[in-house]
Amino acid sequence: MRGSMARQPGKIKVLDSSTIDRIAAGEVVERPASIVKELVENALDAGARQITISLEEGGLVSLSVEDDGHGIRFRDLPLAFERHTTSKIATAADIMQVASFGFRGEALASIASVSQVRCVSRLADEELGGLIEISGGEITRREPAPRNSGTTITVRDLFYNVPARRKYMKSAQAEKRAIMKLMTQLALAHQDIRWIVKSGSDIAMDLRPAGSLTDRARDLFGASVMEHMARFEMEKGGFSIGGLASRPTWTRGNREQQFIFINRRPVENRALSQAIVQAYREVVPTGRHPVVIAFLQVPHGEVDVNVHPAKTQVRLLLEREIFGRLKNALSEGLSLKQADELRPWRGDVAPGTAGEAGERIADAQDDYLRRYFQRGGSAGFEFKGVPAGQGELFGASAMRATGSAEEIDGMVAGVSETPLHSAPFWQLHRTYIVTQIRGGLVLIDQHNSHERILYNEAKRALEERGETGGIPTQQLLFPAHLELTPGQVQAWQTHAEQMKAMGFTIEPFGGQSILVQGIPASLKNWNEGRLLLDMLDDLAWDDKPSQENQVDLLASYACHGAVRAGEPLTIPEMQNLVDQLFATDTPLSCPHGRPTLIQYTLEELEKRFGRT
Repeated sequence: MRGSMARQPGKIKVLDSSTIDRIAAGEVVERPASIVKELVENALDAGARQITISLEEGGLVSLSVEDDGHGIRFRDLPLAFERHTTSKIATAADIMQVASFGFRGEALASIASVSQVRCVSRLADEELGGLIEISGGEITRREPAPRNSGTTITVRDLFYNVPARRKYMKSAQAEKRAIMKLMTQLALAHQDIRWIVKSGSDIAMDLRPAGSLTDRARDLFGASVMEHMARFEMEKGGFSIGGLASRPTWTRGNREQQFIFINRRPVENRALSQAIVQAYREVVPTGRHPVVIAFLQVPHGEVDVNVHPAKTQVRLLLEREIFGRLKNALSEGLSLKQADELRPWRGDVAPGTAGEAGERIADAQDDYLRRYFQRGGSAGFEFKGVPAGQGELFGASAMRATGSAEEIDGMVAGVSETPLHSAPFWQLHRTYIVTQIRGGLVLIDQHNSHERILYNEAKRALEERGETGGIPTQQLLFPAHLELTPGQVQAWQTHAEQMKAMGFTIEPFGGQSILVQGIPASLKNWNEGRLLLDMLDDLAWDDKPSQENQVDLLASYACHGAVRAGEPLTIPEMQNLVDQLFATDTPLSCPHGRPTLIQYTLEELEKRFGRT
């Protein structure tokens, strides 16, 4: 059976240089964007201050990179397109200390082997520049040529001699998108460079040097995005981490706007991407992703950029430590500085005022409001009560105002004991708490908020259980006997110590039964054991790492133990819940990343009512 016979080994031979070049090109040159990356990195290494990229059909027909760097000597032009020729390193030891963006000495040779290349360059101290043209790796023309200091490299007919590769190229629009994404990365990393991208006759990008990362990000993403961004930074032990990141209230459906740079080089690193996920895990819903621009400065000897020919993947000597530092830098930098602005306004001083002047304004407001209500409404009109059928719209307070003049006077006298501009709490549809803040109002989700409070309380108890013994336990008058499924038994056995620190007193009761003798004292309603069973269901057969497992336990406890939508709350209960929420370190989201509150500014309200 000839089909089952093993193929006879061929003779081992040395490949010709043309084949070697094409194989090497396959590693370096994947698409037009990879060519632009290599040429732009060379321009940056040459000290360019302005870089212009010109594209025809997304680079599939032609692309060029023009810079004002120091250029290449005329006599060195042929050598620049030889394999493994470079001015950036001399020995193998230099690779681990390399500070330039390029160093392998194979990009130009690889590009020239699968396309038609024209390079015009002039060194600043030379009177005349030089031109070289290469087709499929062979020099076809070389002569002096005029040019200002710098280099222009034009690449045409990519993969013209490798049809199998060319047919896998995507559309011109897709290739242009890939190049624009690359240019966004490079423009963020190099804010001091003038960047111009031309696509046919159109200007796709024109960025002048920016004074800061914030300015450059605003140029790229717009002012509306920057309103939601916050700075973060950390420096320790030779490492520095900093950048911009969006607050949890501003997320996207993908990671397209997450940028990680190591020593200003855009990189892909799973551990660092996971650090972003972990930093936002408790404050962003599943499936949503923050905008992050993170710059890490690492000693050159502790990062290996020689992992892949494209140099987008790196190995970090202290990857675990850098993972933790990036996560902490994001967490601390996103301590939600705007939370203080969203605290309920108690009315002690009118917004935007302070001291005696503020008190006088507040008193004047009170006096005006009392006289307004005594008149029954706008000047010259007497309050006639609520129109028939509109009581529900105006609410109970308006209905009460339809009483006699004596009753209304009594109401006003009672109000005079409390400032009318203070911040009371209202419950909307037994689900949301409404209160005013400086400059507007907020709607607070009572369930999400209570989740955050319970989660942080339990988390703190687990962290401090050696010192405090955990959350206080409330002993049940009648211990609860619960039957568990095999999965629930597994979850209870895995988390028994953690549940004890959280305030649960649980004993085995034979077979798959347990006896619950105590529950956390802060738990409002454990629903006759249903809460514990739901928690164990969430954790059944959970095989995540222990730290993530603990987060799931705490989140499940908080979710099932929190006050539900539809439960009525008294004013003291609402005030207590809001006070506890703002005492947490992350008051703007629940442990699952859902928002706890929504803000409406006075400016927004005035626009809706046509006052501006």
